[in-house]
Amino acid sequence: MKVLITGFGPFDGGSNASEALVRAFEKRGATASGLDAETLILPVDTERADSLLDEAVRRFDPDRLLLCGQAAGRNRLCLEKIATNRRNFGVPDSTGAEIRDLPVHSSGPESYIATWPDLDGTAAALNAAGIPAAVSEDCGTHLCNQLLYLALHAAETNRARVTATFLHVPLLPEQVIAGEPAALRHPACPYMPLSMTLKALDLVLARAGRLEAAA
Repeated sequence: MKVLITGFGPFDGGSNASEALVRAFEKRGATASGLDAETLILPVDTERADSLLDEAVRRFDPDRLLLCGQAAGRNRLCLEKIATNRRNFGVPDSTGAEIRDLPVHSSGPESYIATWPDLDGTAAALNAAGIPAAVSEDCGTHLCNQLLYLALHAAETNRARVTATFLHVPLLPEQVIAGEPAALRHPACPYMPLSMTLKALDLVLARAGRLEAAA
């Protein structure tokens, strides 16, 4: 199984928990059996992120696409089930762009359903391993949703074999302690240590590999 794992770079005047996760995965190396992994850090840039992702997908030709981003205020990992055709930025992107009530794709459908296999079973496996997780139907209206929507749109319209979902991770304790802007917007902001999100990433990938082998 070939998987492309992405995270986002610095954003909103602070660091990004998803970049820390992907960098830790790169440093430690893939451990899931049979895993051929490529990683990519994308800018939080509504104009550039999509083309950079598309280029990486064309170059690597993955079977699975696991997009990652941070979700300040959430107290568990969230596997996103739905991407909507809407951009509405509560916080500007890294270039200062402020998008208000625009579609992700001018001629695309209202929404797409994530195609990553067995999201419910994956969330259950994470919880059984002591890692708080859920399947979410709210991917937001920022770059996280935009990227998942366009990845699913590309797979649908190009009849590509790649399957995708988005993994939202809570802030890191370091971000909360440092008082980064994303943390300050949420009183008593929840967090999750990097060791736990890295363990979760391994579990998500290993489970997808087993499902692939059994298919």
